[in-house]
Amino acid sequence: MIKKNNFLKIFVIFIISLNYVAELKSENFYDIKAEKLIYQDNTNKVIAEGDAVATSDNKIISAKKIIYDKKKNILETFGLSKYTDGKNTLEAKKFIYSINLKKIEAKKNVIFIDTNKNKYFFDTFVYFNEKGIGSGDNIETIFFDGSHLKSKSGKFDQKKSLTLLNNATYTTCSKVYNKENKYCPTWSLKSRSIAHDKNKKKIIHRNSTLRIKNIPILYSPFFSHPDPTVDRLSGFLPPSIKTLSNIGRTVRVPYYWAISKDKDLLFTPVFYFKENHLYNINYRQALKHGNLKLDTSYTKGYKRFKNNQNRTKGSRNYLFAEYTGQHKNIIFKNNELNFKIQRVSQKNYLRINKLSSNLFKEDIRELENSLKISSYEKNKRLDIKFGIFENLDVATNDKYTYFYPDAKFSYNTKLFNNYNINTNNFLNLQKFSDDKKKNKFLNEIQIQKKPNIIKPIGLKSILKFGGYNKNLIYNNYDNKKQNIKINNNFTIALDNTIPLAKFSEKNSQLLTPRVFLKTTSGNMQSSSNSNKILNFHDSFAMNRTNSLENIETGNSAGYGFDYLYKKNDQNKNKTQYSFGTGISQVVRDKIEKKMPNRSSLNNKTSDFAGHLKFDFFSDNENLNLTENEVKKISFLNTFKDNKISINYNYNLSNDFSKIHRNSLITSYSYNNFFNSIRFEEKNEHVGNEKNINFNLKKLFTNNLYFNIETKKNLNTDSSEFHKFGVIFENDCILASLSLSKNFYYDDDLKSSKNLIFGIVIKPFSDSIAPDLTSFID
Repeated sequence: MIKKNNFLKIFVIFIISLNYVAELKSENFYDIKAEKLIYQDNTNKVIAEGDAVATSDNKIISAKKIIYDKKKNILETFGLSKYTDGKNTLEAKKFIYSINLKKIEAKKNVIFIDTNKNKYFFDTFVYFNEKGIGSGDNIETIFFDGSHLKSKSGKFDQKKSLTLLNNATYTTCSKVYNKENKYCPTWSLKSRSIAHDKNKKKIIHRNSTLRIKNIPILYSPFFSHPDPTVDRLSGFLPPSIKTLSNIGRTVRVPYYWAISKDKDLLFTPVFYFKENHLYNINYRQALKHGNLKLDTSYTKGYKRFKNNQNRTKGSRNYLFAEYTGQHKNIIFKNNELNFKIQRVSQKNYLRINKLSSNLFKEDIRELENSLKISSYEKNKRLDIKFGIFENLDVATNDKYTYFYPDAKFSYNTKLFNNYNINTNNFLNLQKFSDDKKKNKFLNEIQIQKKPNIIKPIGLKSILKFGGYNKNLIYNNYDNKKQNIKINNNFTIALDNTIPLAKFSEKNSQLLTPRVFLKTTSGNMQSSSNSNKILNFHDSFAMNRTNSLENIETGNSAGYGFDYLYKKNDQNKNKTQYSFGTGISQVVRDKIEKKMPNRSSLNNKTSDFAGHLKFDFFSDNENLNLTENEVKKISFLNTFKDNKISINYNYNLSNDFSKIHRNSLITSYSYNNFFNSIRFEEKNEHVGNEKNINFNLKKLFTNNLYFNIETKKNLNTDSSEFHKFGVIFENDCILASLSLSKNFYYDDDLKSSKNLIFGIVIKPFSDSIAPDLTSFID
């Protein structure tokens, strides 16, 4: 026995002196490895130091130091310790692991990471690794999506996939800190108990209070929502309270039903305090080759009728359905299908009840019931549409237009590598009320020769050809039983430019004088009442009416110039500012009264059409955020860069005496201040309009900004709307206080004003805060 002990001591000394990596296998099948391994015979302990690791099957315990007590069959770790079983990971400063009980006691800076990468922090934690049961105190949970859970104590059972927490607080806020850099969520749900059921993928709250900045807002005895591992789960969504100017206060209580993996339904009853209730259904289904969406709604209509209220009787309903899909080899190789059904029983039903979805907006005025096929491959494409269109602003049967069908075929090819050929063929069959019909067969071919450049002077000339065939057949249209119009037109044009360029390391300049000569054969149909307004690029177009039904004929020339200057920022490899301007005019050999009057193309010399654009860019050093942070808060895109932008389009009389059109859009953003102005003015033959839109935004912090928006008709000196708002948004909440006033009258509609305080708790719902309109009534 003495010889055996002496041998063991010599063996241990030998290992230590060589700093040798040794290993020892315990009686319970734990292998222990370390840089240094010492066995104490008197205490029956094995001491492993230096990257010590104890393994058994797929279970691994590692630490700076491990002591294995053979008598008690306990592993004790020191320093940063880690346990993993291939699925879960446990970290702490110290472990005490009972091999017999399969129990780990973790102390100080305890972190448990489960299979979904959720992190649990404890002061102390006890974990039975074979049973998958654990408990601890002072728990903080950070889910993989950034949402937080805190509780005084709790336990979980991995086999049952259940976590139970006491006196717990939950929030989705992930990056909210106060001035002392302490985590300070904007909102939280404080509950007496929270259960996280991983099998049902639900987080269940009991006796919960919603707090905004620690101020109690709403109490609920029971509340549940999906955990971060799921995108959707059946159940009630938080309600919303709104006041509608034309119909009164409402409460919406939506219920979401996840029917299956490929379909779901949202049922939203809207309860009115003084009117009949309304019921909405939104259905979605993913099919093999596409998606189906359906929205429908019903209400009995108005309950209250007063002499001073312009209200129509009867129930209200709508139906919107749409299928979109991609299919192979229907006509060509690739095919896109679109099928729409749209119906509204009363034209203002959507606007009064503020109803919108991803299929329609509340201000929709034209309904479409159609089937469309877009088929294409390589250099050809065919679009076909059958349908019925309904104009909600027309009361008679004239509101319906039938297409049977509306089709376009396009083909592109090259001839001898010098000519690019584009053909477009249109078939449009329309039927109106009282058997009115308008059938169109339109054909177009455009041929463009490869540019010819005269090198000594830099003249670039492009020869263009156009062929147009028009066939119009009218029945009971324009007070004629039948009218057939057939016309053929041919155009030849020469587009001449002399690009003058100057480049340096810091800037570039490009001046392009341009002369466009063209002649078109045939007769022209009158389009004098067209709303066409001349713009800069029309001077160089093959057909300035922009309509194949009425081709511009005769001899004409367009001339003008375009200028562009760019100043480059060499340090940041981007444009610092740019300036562009241009002006053009059309001259004809004779007056053509059939051209659109508003465009001035009916004269021998048209108005001058010009444009001016200026852009200045610089970084906003006050907004020091990453692109990912800007994406989370949408309004920060407005303030991301310092910039000035001016976009001005005008029409000037040919004798320079009058400006017939002013269209000015300016925007200015500097050091978290944004302003934009839209001004539109039309005079004499161009029109009779004068209105202005004004928008002002001020960013106070990265999460708070103020917004003012208004539109005014300057001809009548009347406002169309005013909007004022203060918006706060971070990664977990959006709060706004908005005041709006609209000046609009129609059937069932009247002018309205609204003061709304809204809170959106991300990612749960729409606004759940009350409406405050009554305070301004």
